[in-house]
Parts: sequence; C-alpha cells; structure tokens
Amino acid sequence: MKKIPFRYECALELKAVTFYPDFTIRHPKSGNYFYWKHFGLMDSPSYAQQAFQKLNIYCQSGIIPTINLITTYETKEQPLTSQAIENIIQEYFVF
Repeated sequence: MKKIPFRYECALELKAVTFYPDFTIRHPKSGNYFYWKHFGLMDSPSYAQQAFQKLNIYCQSGIIPTINLITTYETKEQPLTSQAIENIIQEYFVF
C-alpha cells in the first residue's frame, strides 16, 4: 500500500475563523488537498448544530463534502467503524 501524506489537526483559516480539520491529506496521485473532519457526538443537539455551522463555512470557502471534504459521523449507538474508515480511504486515495 502506498503511503498517503497527511497532517493531523493542521490549522485552516476560513472566513476569519481558524478550523482544525482532523486530517489534511494530499492525494498521492493528483496532489490535491482533501480535508477530513470527524463529527463524533452527533447525538448531542448543540454539537450537531455547531457541526452544521462548521460545514456551512467549509462550503462557503469552497471545501465541499465528497469533493474535497471527507466527513464522518457517529453517535453512541452508531459508532464509526474501522471498516468504514478503510472503505473511505480506498475510495478516495487508493488507485
């Protein structure tokens, strides 16, 4: 498997706000940058509201889910699995 270059919680300035996406990933073939944001407490209404506000700013800044923003979500009853993560990595970065 090829190594996929990434940075963990690298600062990203959007609309005068600093965000820290979980991963900033450089595609090994195209060189394009992708951001991966995990939202882990989606069963909390206040957390979910903040998550949607963040997504809005990402979109206004041209960082669009499924295009150059990977988002994952989980709740207490529906955790994110390692298989789901592997599937995402395969889909986006393995060629």
